[in-house]
Amino acid sequence: MIYDPLVSTSVSPLHPQPNSYWHAQYQCQTLPSSSAYPFTEKQTDYLVIGGGYTGLSAAISLSEAGKSVTVIDAHGLGFGCSGRNAGFVLSGSGRLSLSAIQDKWGPETATGMQQEFDSAVALLYERIERYNMQVDLVKGPYYKLAHTQKQAALLHASANAMNSQFNGNAELLSQDDIASHFSIRSVHGGVRTPGGCVNPLKLVDEYARVALAKGAQLLYQTPALRIEDKKSYFNVITEKGPIRAKHILLATNAYTPKQFHSSIDMKHFPVQSSILVTAPLSKHMQQETGLNHAASFMDTRTMKYYYRVLPDGRLLFGGRGAVTGKNADHAKEKQRLFNAMSASFPPLRHIAVDYFWSGWVSVSMDSMPRIFTTDEGRIGYAMGYCGSGVSFSAFAGMRLAQRMLGDNSINLSLPLYDTPLPAYPLPQLRRLALQGLYQWAKIFER
Repeated sequence: MIYDPLVSTSVSPLHPQPNSYWHAQYQCQTLPSSSAYPFTEKQTDYLVIGGGYTGLSAAISLSEAGKSVTVIDAHGLGFGCSGRNAGFVLSGSGRLSLSAIQDKWGPETATGMQQEFDSAVALLYERIERYNMQVDLVKGPYYKLAHTQKQAALLHASANAMNSQFNGNAELLSQDDIASHFSIRSVHGGVRTPGGCVNPLKLVDEYARVALAKGAQLLYQTPALRIEDKKSYFNVITEKGPIRAKHILLATNAYTPKQFHSSIDMKHFPVQSSILVTAPLSKHMQQETGLNHAASFMDTRTMKYYYRVLPDGRLLFGGRGAVTGKNADHAKEKQRLFNAMSASFPPLRHIAVDYFWSGWVSVSMDSMPRIFTTDEGRIGYAMGYCGSGVSFSAFAGMRLAQRMLGDNSINLSLPLYDTPLPAYPLPQLRRLALQGLYQWAKIFER
């Protein structure tokens, strides 16, 4: 059964790896710093809990600043979000568009947020080049597709605003424009921008390689059981032994147990997303659908579908998953996603599905991620990416490290930084509300 952060007390090292395309094709090469357990006590200046993109990026930044850094993770490298996502490199995070941010906070804030989002993509590409990261980077067009005429008008208006106010480079596409390139059902227009994709499991492996080379200690298969605040230091009890740290960075995102630390408990909602990967498309299928070159796609539905053409000619297709962890791998969930894919691409209605898996994304109450420190900078967290974190989560890790170090160059007036994650009201009803939302979306979007 899949780990469920609202049921399980912690990720167990015994939880099986997902049946993902990435894990079937690649095994991480970076080894932990130590496999000698148990230990009597370890000491570190900065303890990072969570060894995915956010945690490893924070460790790189802290190590570059000359700090003693230890990263612990409950499972193996690439078990959580960082090893099972779709690999989309997007400028943005959370669920709010720049237009929505501008409407809520004003143009100055929207411009500042756009700079952070674009900087996240730039940081990823810069690190790939600087450290010669082998992550199967493929650059190609990214299509945002409107599923109704109304959404097409809204999408075009938003793209025009991006182009005029934020120096965007979005190309507006009509229904006929889309039809001339792809055979996708129920598309009424769209927007094309430059995009990119990576192998997410290779990316987290490369981040671990760089963090290790910078001097960080990486301890995987080491679940954190509780955090004891001793005022002058923290004592973190793990399954392998205690770790004494001056500062703690929480980088567990959607895989955070429901009760872990007061700064984040009940302040995010882990929601499942599911992905299938087909058998390689035949030349005829590629010709019929237009899926014959590197491209990535997302639609405008409330419960979005996203897909990309993989380098070996397969189609990766993802969307919302089951409400609970116990139903993650149920046949009906796989069939529902397959039905959505074949409805969009009728020529693929008989293609085999070789891989199907699910994972958790962290949704904040106000759809805005947070990078925040508390307790006079002794503890901090970065989370709430809402499934858009391949580039931004690593940037958030760097920013979190900078905040912990007292860097004054960050624009702390941005909503990413100036307030903590808001708590969910009636958090015990989150899943009931989600189930209602799914039913509403199913009826409304029919």
